[in-house]
Amino acid sequence: MTDDTLQLSPEIRSLMGVYALYWMLDDAVERMDQAPRIGRLESRILIRLDRPRRMGALAQLLLTGPPSVTAAADRLEEMGLVQRLPDPDDRRALLLHLTDRGRTVRSQLDEEARRLFRQVSGLSTDEIAQFAALCEKIHDTSTGNGAPLGCPDPKGDRE
Repeated sequence: MTDDTLQLSPEIRSLMGVYALYWMLDDAVERMDQAPRIGRLESRILIRLDRPRRMGALAQLLLTGPPSVTAAADRLEEMGLVQRLPDPDDRRALLLHLTDRGRTVRSQLDEEARRLFRQVSGLSTDEIAQFAALCEKIHDTSTGNGAPLGCPDPKGDRE
């Protein structure tokens, strides 16, 4: 931080750091060489599919509307990265599963995202663990008070 920012409150300096990190990572992700080309929401869905999930649960986890998740899942299905299969616990419901190809792409996305985060943040392994714990606390606290306007309520099914 510069001498100018040291005069700011810790809260404002934190916000400035989070914004800078977000924009740098957003720019780096946009420049990632992906085959197939996958959009932001599709990438976020793949990362969250560490196990099969219902579409509504994905929407809540991603703080986005179910129609957006359904449209993104349709695109991922067309690419052969996911498939919808019946939920064994509720035959009326469908679960979104990764295909073998989807698992490969998810693994590549995960590896590249971790590399980009380390590069852009400049944090050590220990600092990343501390930052992750703080971010999880912030996420849980902020979404525990309800989702941002226009997003589904995250207090529902958190699969």
